[in-house]
Amino acid sequence: MVSGNCGGGEGVLILLWGLPGAGKTTLARALVGRLGAVHVESDAVRKRLFPAPAYTADEHGAVFAKAEALAREALEAGRHVVFDATNLTRRDRRRFVGLARAAGAGLLAVRVTAPEEVLRQRLSRPREGYSDAGVPVLERMQGRVERVEGRAVVVDSRFPFEPTVTLIARLVEEMR
Repeated sequence: MVSGNCGGGEGVLILLWGLPGAGKTTLARALVGRLGAVHVESDAVRKRLFPAPAYTADEHGAVFAKAEALAREALEAGRHVVFDATNLTRRDRRRFVGLARAAGAGLLAVRVTAPEEVLRQRLSRPREGYSDAGVPVLERMQGRVERVEGRAVVVDSRFPFEPTVTLIARLVEEMR
C-alpha cells in the first residue's frame, strides 16, 4: 500500500503492522530518528489514557480515536507520522488509510515480521517500553493477520534495520 499525494511538502503516514514482538517499535524509533517523524504508538497512547489497561472494546475505541487525532494533527502540520500498532486486519488499518487520504498525505504500509520462534523468544523475556504483550497475546493474534491491499514494504526484523530505514526514507522522499 504505497501511494503518493498531490502536493509538495505534505507528510507521509508510515503505517507499521505486524504481530507482537515483531520489532515495530524498534523500527519506528529508527524511522523517527532518520525522518524527524512523529511517532504515534498505540501502546503508549493506551498507557497514557489507561494506566492499568483492561483491553476492553471501549478502551480500544478510545485509544485508536486518540491515536488518529494525534496522527491527523501531525499530518495537517505537514509532518511525517509513523503509526505503530499491530494493525493486523483491513478493518484495523481502514481508519488510518482514510486519514491519509483525507489529509492529502502519502501512505506507506510496512509489515514487520520475524519467524514465530523469534517472536516467542522476544515475548518470553522482560520487555522495555509500553507493550504488555506476551506469548498468549501472540497466540490469540496469529490467526487475525490479513494481507495489505496493494504494495507494501516487508521487513524481517532479524536483520539490521539500517537498509530498511534507508529504503523507507527514499520512498517517503519520492512521495513528497
